[in-house]
Amino acid sequence: MSTIPLQKAVAFISSDIEALLGAIPVPLGTADPPNSSGVYMFLVDDAIVYVGEAKGSQGLRDRLLRKHISGDDKHACQRAFKEKIPDRMLRRTYIKENVFARWLPIPDSDRISAVERLLIWLYKPAWNQK
Repeated sequence: MSTIPLQKAVAFISSDIEALLGAIPVPLGTADPPNSSGVYMFLVDDAIVYVGEAKGSQGLRDRLLRKHISGDDKHACQRAFKEKIPDRMLRRTYIKENVFARWLPIPDSDRISAVERLLIWLYKPAWNQK
């Protein structure tokens, strides 16, 4: 059985989604996310293209700035532009200038996963589709 009432859980998730969607998108090149865990989304040309979660000690900062910008070709931003921009350094610059991010710190890891899954289900972002 759940440790919190269903209505309270739905209220938390609804509030988290509203807060994330209400956050002003910033270019990844100027983003300054916290080290806390949470949910994030990428936008290109004002369209939501990816929704992800960040957990662990480095949290959102590590996930957004290290993994997606500088990470290997398995990460969403790198995969999305690899064919169009084969040169890794040019691709990083392009990502920093053209991919925008929103994020929301969330303390509860189960809630992080619920918010991420619901947003993927609702928006069906292109980079989340396999």
